[in-house]
Amino acid sequence: MPELPEVEIVCRNLSAMISENEKIKNWLFFRSDLRFKIPKAQLRKIIGVHLKKIKRRAKYILFYFGDYILISHLGMTGEWRQEAAGWARQKHDHLAFEMAKNRFFVYKDPRRFGFIEIIKAQDFNERFKLLGVEPLSDETDFDLLTLKFKKLKLPIKVALLNQKLLVGIGNIYASEILFRAGVNPLQLCFKLKSEQYDRIWSELILVLNTAINKGGSTIENYRNSFGEKGNFQESFFVYGRSKMMCFKCHSPIKNIVQAGRSTFWCPNCQKK
Repeated sequence: MPELPEVEIVCRNLSAMISENEKIKNWLFFRSDLRFKIPKAQLRKIIGVHLKKIKRRAKYILFYFGDYILISHLGMTGEWRQEAAGWARQKHDHLAFEMAKNRFFVYKDPRRFGFIEIIKAQDFNERFKLLGVEPLSDETDFDLLTLKFKKLKLPIKVALLNQKLLVGIGNIYASEILFRAGVNPLQLCFKLKSEQYDRIWSELILVLNTAINKGGSTIENYRNSFGEKGNFQESFFVYGRSKMMCFKCHSPIKNIVQAGRSTFWCPNCQKK
């Protein structure tokens, strides 16, 4: 957490707040204890450089500054927000960049698993060469993705979390997608039929787009860049509902740990 919908929302928020061709006037650094050391000297290289666009790749936020790309990963609790000059700094504010009209964009991260990185634009493909396809891209070939998944001897839930195959899907949405597709999360990929994959991909697109439209999921402390909570969590069928009754069949929701992550499913609606 955050997963693809939440990161996409933050990108859209920031794009709405910052106009194209604006320039960073200055950087402010408050705390250095993120996952990786903050590259202060490199970040200063983009002071005065026009911002061209803000995009998402997988769970990364990308700020395009001419020959450089600023990469922001939110980790588990990272967030960007806008403040005015003289704002009351919060305990977990790590850094901020200043734009015109005394606007500051502040990065806060209580659990400090996020990070900030800067690369040359020409190194983009190399930097992200291990990432899989984007589930919401018109260019994604789901028939080809099905063929790749059918070769795997992994449980389907574990495979959906593999960012080298398909990006942006985390624990929450994998559980919800599989429930809606009626596929058991313990089922091995190579045993699934093509029609089951068709349902998975269809529900994947629907769930992600619906989550984006509902502002994402706020489980603990996720907020968008306007400080607003998401409400897709109100539409969860299985995630976080262990031992509660399934909304569809009234069987108890089960919960196990797969690859170190909690998996939730209905044993009746998602039979093997």
